[in-house]
Amino acid sequence: MLLRELGHTGIKTSELGVGMWTLVTDWWGEPERAQEIVKRAMDLGINFFDTADMYGNGRAEEILGRSLGSKRDRAVILTKVGYDFYSSPQRPKQKFDLDYLRTAVDRSLKRLSTDYVDVLMIHNPKMRDITRRDLLDFMRSLKSDGIARAVGVALGPTLGWEDEGLKAIEMGYEALEHIFNLIELYPGLRFLEFEVGHVVRVPHASDVLNESKWPLNYDPKLHRHFKSQDWINTAVERTKGLLDYASKRGITLSQLALSFVLSYSRVSTVIPNITTVKELEQFVKSTEFVLSKEDVNFLLDYYERNYRDLNEESIRETQVYK
Repeated sequence: MLLRELGHTGIKTSELGVGMWTLVTDWWGEPERAQEIVKRAMDLGINFFDTADMYGNGRAEEILGRSLGSKRDRAVILTKVGYDFYSSPQRPKQKFDLDYLRTAVDRSLKRLSTDYVDVLMIHNPKMRDITRRDLLDFMRSLKSDGIARAVGVALGPTLGWEDEGLKAIEMGYEALEHIFNLIELYPGLRFLEFEVGHVVRVPHASDVLNESKWPLNYDPKLHRHFKSQDWINTAVERTKGLLDYASKRGITLSQLALSFVLSYSRVSTVIPNITTVKELEQFVKSTEFVLSKEDVNFLLDYYERNYRDLNEESIRETQVYK
C-alpha cells in the first residue's frame, strides 16, 4: 500500500488506516475481533492506527498495544486526550487542564505499551481551548520531550467546526482529524487548502455510501445516530444513481467513496469503519483504483445536483454542540 505524507511532520501514513473506535468501544463492534483485524491490517501494508484514551475507557489503547507487540516500530499511532472518563466512566466530560492532560498522556502510553505516540491530538476541543496558547505550548513540550512526534486537533463529534479547524491551523497545530466525504464535502475542502496532516474519518457518510449496510435504520451505537432518519433516507435515495457508475468501473459504491477521498493528494490517510477482516480486505482494494480527473469532476457535479443541501443540513447540526 502506498504511503503518504502527514503534512510537514515527516511521518508517512498508509493511505488506509484502522480506527479503533469501530472495534472495541461499547458503541461499536465486538472487542474480540480487534486484535485479528489489527494484525491482518499490518499484513496488508496498513501502518496507521487511530485511537483515543476514552475509546472503551482505555480498552482500545490496551488492545492496540497488545496487538502491535514487537511491531510497534512499524506502526503510526494517533491517540487523543481531553475527555475525563476516569472520574465519570459513563458520561466522560471534556477536561483540558494541563495537569490532567499530562496524567492522561502517561496513562495512554502505558496502555499502548510504548514510550511515544506518533500523533497526539486534543479531542473535540471548542474554540476557547483551541485558542489557548498554554495548551499549544504544552502539546509542543511533549514533542520536545520525545513523547509525541506531531500534535494536532481532532474536530467533532459531528460535521462542521470550520472556524475551529481553521483556527487550529492558524495556531500552528500540525494535523487535523475531520469528516470529509462525497456527501459532506464542506468544511473538509476548505481545510484541504492547507498543507497540514489530514486524517479523514466518516468517508462513507454514516454508511450512506456503503451499500452493503443498506437499509439504514436508527441505531444508537452507530455514528449515524447523530443524523435524522429523514436525512439518512433522503441521502440513500439520492445515492442510488451512483451504483451503476461504480459497477461499470468494476468497484463497489463503498470503494468508490474511499477512492474519491483519496483523490485529494493532501489527504494523509482515511479511516473507514471496519468491523470484520472481510470488510478490511474489501476497503484495501479501493486503494488500488485511481479515479480519473473526469471521474472526480463527475462526482463533484453529482454532489452539486444531489448532496449540497444535505451537506448544509449536516453543518447546521453542529450548532447543537457549540
